[in-house]
Amino acid sequence: MKTTLSESDIALANVPIEGGGGATAKAILQARAIAGNPPEMALIEGPAIKSWAALGFLHQLNRAAENGGWHEKLLPLVRDIHQFEGQFVAIPVTIHRLNWLWVNTDVLHRHGIVMPETWPAIISAFHTLKSRGVAPLAIGNEPWQIVQLFENIAFGLGGSAYYRQAFIELDPKAIDSDVTRQALALFREISDIVAEDLSNQSWDVATQDLMAGRRAFQITGDWVAGELMALNGQLPSGISCYPVPSKEPGFIYNMDSFALFHTQQLDSLDANKLAELIASPDFLQRFNQGKGGIPAWQGIELNGFNHCARQSMTDFQYAASTHALIPSMIDSMAVSPVIQKAVSSELYRFFNHASVTSESVIAHMKNLGASQINL
Repeated sequence: MKTTLSESDIALANVPIEGGGGATAKAILQARAIAGNPPEMALIEGPAIKSWAALGFLHQLNRAAENGGWHEKLLPLVRDIHQFEGQFVAIPVTIHRLNWLWVNTDVLHRHGIVMPETWPAIISAFHTLKSRGVAPLAIGNEPWQIVQLFENIAFGLGGSAYYRQAFIELDPKAIDSDVTRQALALFREISDIVAEDLSNQSWDVATQDLMAGRRAFQITGDWVAGELMALNGQLPSGISCYPVPSKEPGFIYNMDSFALFHTQQLDSLDANKLAELIASPDFLQRFNQGKGGIPAWQGIELNGFNHCARQSMTDFQYAASTHALIPSMIDSMAVSPVIQKAVSSELYRFFNHASVTSESVIAHMKNLGASQINL
């Protein structure tokens, strides 16, 4: 991004915030905005875009949208996320896929394990690796990493309709179902296998363990590809990507978007010029190649993208045509921050404490559903 902006004589003062999942970055952004010192530009996700716009912090980007044909180039799903009261208020940049199974195939070959294509086969592979002294899963004991694992399990076992009903709509019947109990049982089984290997490592350190062969699998988003390419220059030949096993093809997503804040340094005209630059095909190609995701725009060529990204685009388009695009609950795309935090807390406790029962989690989540109706 810095190179692209500098080519247009725009200086970028990058202020990265450490911490996976974005919780720290969100808190700092809120603190700066409340103090009257927001950044000119910030990366934000999902429903938070409309919340910032409703509070009057964000520039309207209709001039850039009209000049760039955003209505024609964006899927309705993407348009809706980035508009408030009919006005564009953020620039969609990246679609990330969260239901990827990353595999160190060298480790599997070394232990004679066939690539697992079902959840029972994954569990069997985990047990085999564990019995041979290999930690099977690259994961840190951070709430967002743990709950994202459950998100993949629940979608894998129940499919898109179940997942929407249970974990986006919080429908009591879907929550209190055999599928939820099966998902929690599998979640607990994985917890039992990996518990002694868990630490609070960040996702990128877990990816480094995967690449080095210290772990065999990682279940998380396509930002893994970005990390691997940053470390290795390209995707290592011994690392492969597969859709997480599920009863139906689907695509769990979040989106990275840039919002431009009202400040003394950035007026409406400059904000729209900057938005046009960010929405240009050249920028979107370069940015997403480095991130590991795919452009949130139709018609962007994927020349030079890695094979996982190209597969991701194919699967995204298919999921869009079959209504199987699923917004991630844990990655801020599906529910309010209050509900997200509450659900995340329940699932994280369940994973880390054997005394927490499935029935307890189900009861608490049903109560959350009732409270959401009354919000």
